[in-house]
Amino acid sequence: MNEFVTQKNYIRTRIKHERQSLTSPFMQRSAIALLGHVSQSQLIENHNNIAFYLPVRGEISCMPIIEYALSQGKKCFVPKIRAGRKRSMWFLPYEGRESVEKGRFGILEPTASASRAIATSELELVFMPLVAFDNTGNRLGMGGGYYDTVFGSLSPQKRPQLIGLAYNLQKVPQVPAEKWDLKMDGVITPNHYHRFTE
Repeated sequence: MNEFVTQKNYIRTRIKHERQSLTSPFMQRSAIALLGHVSQSQLIENHNNIAFYLPVRGEISCMPIIEYALSQGKKCFVPKIRAGRKRSMWFLPYEGRESVEKGRFGILEPTASASRAIATSELELVFMPLVAFDNTGNRLGMGGGYYDTVFGSLSPQKRPQLIGLAYNLQKVPQVPAEKWDLKMDGVITPNHYHRFTE
């Protein structure tokens, strides 16, 4: 096991443990605080095709942001793992809670057919889950490499704006980054909107 993997596993274990100790009221307040930064930044207003995630295992919730985007008439999409394709996923329409159901592993997934998937190059803004981030825009995910694979295959000109969502505790001094790890354009926490690119 190389040094990068060892460091990443250590950070993942520590942050996930801290995240599991958060109370429900705190998590709800944090999710609403994210929406405050998003609305101030005009991120939703300035984009039309927007991807979100459905939170699992202690990830900060972006549901208030999704509801706000829907109220603004935006087209919202959430990921679904593509069976049989390594590190691949579709982004399918999210049209309210009735448009998702529990899939494999008990994780909520969109019920729309694959024919309704949006091309990743047509997404303008993507809110990403993460385990940890640093001051230069490096992101540590769950280790599956889905986001790096899906968006790393696009040219920088066609890549959507990538914004991570996280609790304040998920910021670390340095995320060990390898050449295929995508940098984010920004991270929004309950306390701050960190912009890494202008």
